[in-house]
Amino acid sequence: MGFKFRKRIKIAPGININLSKSGISTSIGKPGATINIGKKGVKATVGIPGSGFSYSQNLSKSSSQGQVSSPKNTGSLFIKILVGIGIIFMLSALLNGNDSDVELVYKTVTAKSLRVRSEPSAEANIVNQVIRGDRVIVESNQNGWSLVSDGKIKGWVASKYLTDGTL
Repeated sequence: MGFKFRKRIKIAPGININLSKSGISTSIGKPGATINIGKKGVKATVGIPGSGFSYSQNLSKSSSQGQVSSPKNTGSLFIKILVGIGIIFMLSALLNGNDSDVELVYKTVTAKSLRVRSEPSAEANIVNQVIRGDRVIVESNQNGWSLVSDGKIKGWVASKYLTDGTL
């Protein structure tokens, strides 16, 4: 088995720089639909996130010296990149639904320490905790429990320890 190295650095939402032993590339898109631009050319990939199923296609011709395309094909490559980006954003909208109608509900923790649980029950496993003043996003409510997240954690807390205001 050979040595492998791969590191992804997030530049902005949907834009990553990828480092590997074979070089540097840039990925644009979301899980399920991306375009990768590197020394081997431009590649579009669509798939079902988490399933292992995907389809990739090279959008440019590459030579053995690592040149992306010849000058005479630059216009064609540009069109392919634009089409690929359009496909990515359309697939992204289909895979993720229309989130523009969703309004985030922020709440502030009022308890000194509040346990975050795996299920909406006092007997459920504790997965983390939040403290007084922490702001969380409430995704749903169920029988006095709120499903909350803060970007790092996600779980259930007792709703009575959350307020609309700040402390």
